[in-house]
Amino acid sequence: MRNRLFAVCIIALLAVASAMPILASARQDEAQLTIIELKVNGKPGGGNVIPPEDNGDTNSHYSLLRFHWFSTAKFWVNPTNNYGFGETQVVSMVQKATYTWDVETKADVFSYQDTTSRTAGTKDDFNVVDWGTYSSANVIAVTYIWSVGRQIVETDLRMNTRWSWSLSGESGKMDTQNILTHEFGHWAGLNDLYKNADYWLTMYGYSNYGITYQRTLGSGDINGLQAFYGPA
Repeated sequence: MRNRLFAVCIIALLAVASAMPILASARQDEAQLTIIELKVNGKPGGGNVIPPEDNGDTNSHYSLLRFHWFSTAKFWVNPTNNYGFGETQVVSMVQKATYTWDVETKADVFSYQDTTSRTAGTKDDFNVVDWGTYSSANVIAVTYIWSVGRQIVETDLRMNTRWSWSLSGESGKMDTQNILTHEFGHWAGLNDLYKNADYWLTMYGYSNYGITYQRTLGSGDINGLQAFYGPA
């Protein structure tokens, strides 16, 4: 009788062990998609009242998403574009944007892997940055976040080709590094800010042609990052 019970227990343990990969796969399939859009032209109805001086160094405001990365976000860059930007230039801009965040914490939040032909917007276990069309004409860029509970499991970033883009802050074009830095804030788990007082912070929820101040983080942006990942 004792031997029979022992055999039953062993069979049960083997059954649980064999089911674990299936359970893990099912957990990944339960990932919830959140789409965050960066829009142009400020608040509807022209409601922007821009603080006359840059208060980014003193403004401590931030807002957190309900999830963040529990490990390093390894990402790939699809440098294909119609703006004449070379692959090295594009990769450099993306790395500058991620470094802007990484330097403010001891955690390795981001890690560049390689270029890719994959595109953003599809859950495929690759965190991809690219240019491509997006359905809404007033959206500059969009971040796709797949999460399970409070943990991000995949992120993608698309810069909308409905707009003109620049690598040097040209007027009449979206500045690539500026927009990337804002969007990587979402990858790190920060939410947009929409109050007029927060205009000079990187995570202010609007942008426009020729804007470059969002390339550098304000006090609130750093506070939000460190709330998840700790100080530098």
